[in-house]
Amino acid sequence: MKKGGVLLSLATVTMILFTTFLFIEASAGEAGVGVLNVPPKYSMIRVVQQDKFIRVYLTISDYNSWDDIYTVNVTLEDYGLETAEFLFKQYEDTISYEKINEFSETSKENNLLVKEKCSYNHSDEKETVADKCNLELLFVFHKTWFTRLNIIVADIEGSTASTHIDYNAEETMRSGNIIMIPWLHEPIRVVIPSYLLNLLAVIAGLIGVIFCVRKMDRIKIKRVAYEKG
Repeated sequence: MKKGGVLLSLATVTMILFTTFLFIEASAGEAGVGVLNVPPKYSMIRVVQQDKFIRVYLTISDYNSWDDIYTVNVTLEDYGLETAEFLFKQYEDTISYEKINEFSETSKENNLLVKEKCSYNHSDEKETVADKCNLELLFVFHKTWFTRLNIIVADIEGSTASTHIDYNAEETMRSGNIIMIPWLHEPIRVVIPSYLLNLLAVIAGLIGVIFCVRKMDRIKIKRVAYEKG
């Protein structure tokens, strides 16, 4: 009897664990790879202004899998004033989990977003972390003036991640140690050592002194020639 009771208990525990495992797997199928939910993060952000368009390249990582990402919101600001807003939705809602992978512009009066040039990409393989976690997005919109680009990512569990990029073709690219070469389409950051700046200042000072001395010598020569004449 005791042996039979032990076997029955073990069978009951095994059945409970097996049922729980199936329940977790079924739930995980809707929300990623079945681990504790963590917020998404940004792996890469790149802004390129070329031709008549501005392209925003985003690589977003979610440890729960790229399947866990719900929306990606891109907002343009002009010194704090929102001027345009773009949205990528992977699902219609967080209830049905119906995938739509849709790009849209919520600020319809601007009509800046070029939907046919926007794209999304992810891997169907599950071999590497990038295959499981990375979602690559490309937002393309017509050239417009803005001083800041805000990005907010939300997953289906409600966790969010936000970041921003200051972007201004007239001020940012011409200020500090950033220069813009027209045919490269992207700014280049130049680091000038402090000793080089000091050396340039000394050279400029010496050139100024030499110029003044030579000018004074010429004046003296002309004066002597005038007095002799």
